[in-house]
Amino acid sequence: MLHAKIIIGIGVLIGLLLINKTKPDFLKAILIGLSICYGLGYFAEFPIGTVAFMLFGILALVFAIWCGKNNKWMGFIIGAFTFLSYVWMFLSYPYANELKLMMLIPIICYAWTLIKYRNYTKEISVLTILVSYEISEFLIIIGTWIK
Repeated sequence: MLHAKIIIGIGVLIGLLLINKTKPDFLKAILIGLSICYGLGYFAEFPIGTVAFMLFGILALVFAIWCGKNNKWMGFIIGAFTFLSYVWMFLSYPYANELKLMMLIPIICYAWTLIKYRNYTKEISVLTILVSYEISEFLIIIGTWIK
């Protein structure tokens, strides 16, 4: 679990370094909200940790909806997978491990957005944070299989 926080922390740092390229203030608010949620995630007590957990998922959904409205389909896929992962973990749905294995899809989408970087300069900071979460989830399931 420690490696997951380190990976997400690196993603948050990279996202915050790219805050100048994030143009709409709406995306900057999502970026700052995701960063605050990551910071509050270190508090494992009931109200703070749970609120940060739920807010991260809600911000991922808001980002996915924004990308869908603006025809940024790769960003929509990445945000939707993050939101679905949170819903599956929060509600303890079955097949959560299969969803974690499918995190390879948004990781590939992120690689595609890096290739087409000029089309995604506005939202690359938020995408970096979401993909760092998805990479950590993918590595957790791979680590479970290896043991």
